[in-house]
Amino acid sequence: AERSEETRERVIKAAMQCIAEYGYKQASVTRIAERSGVSWGGIQHHFGTKDAIIQAVLDNALDEFLLDSRRISPTDDTLENRVKVMVEGAWRLMNRPGLVAFLEIMFSHRHEPSRRNPALRYRARIRRVIIAAWDHLFGHLRLSPMQVETARQVAFTTLGGMVLESLMRTDVPNYDRPLVVLQDNLLRLLSAPRTGPARRRTRRTAAS
Repeated sequence: AERSEETRERVIKAAMQCIAEYGYKQASVTRIAERSGVSWGGIQHHFGTKDAIIQAVLDNALDEFLLDSRRISPTDDTLENRVKVMVEGAWRLMNRPGLVAFLEIMFSHRHEPSRRNPALRYRARIRRVIIAAWDHLFGHLRLSPMQVETARQVAFTTLGGMVLESLMRTDVPNYDRPLVVLQDNLLRLLSAPRTGPARRRTRRTAAS
């Protein structure tokens, strides 16, 4: 069992390296096999197809992101630090080869019917993990659904845009300042008083 797990880890690591170096389409199973030192027959035994390898790469990145967020206690740590953990963890996640491969899969399969579209499975898994991490860090805050949705959109559309820009650039951009600005904006959104339906429900409850 230990050897089997070690082999899986070698293939996943090799796949991440190949995707980062060659891109998703050019990260062939032959290259992954050569990089990992595992035969194609061995890879088929553990994964079956290239899509299954990519799914394992993506799951590996998402599990690490969720584990990082779980290390923070929402009751004992400051909101500022929790926002920092979320932004920096999500940024690391979105720069992992698994997420880069996910973006390529999304674009290459965007016209396929939903029943045959592997990108939809990946997107559903990413959404579940992000919501789980978000709820762990911020779920106890007394926020309206509108505030929660706005904060999530600000966080992940900003980070997604930065990833897309970095993929199109030939240099290595420095995003330290934009990440600080994003943290400041999220802190303001999450610190604001409740707005919208949640506040109205509270008033009705108090009146009753």
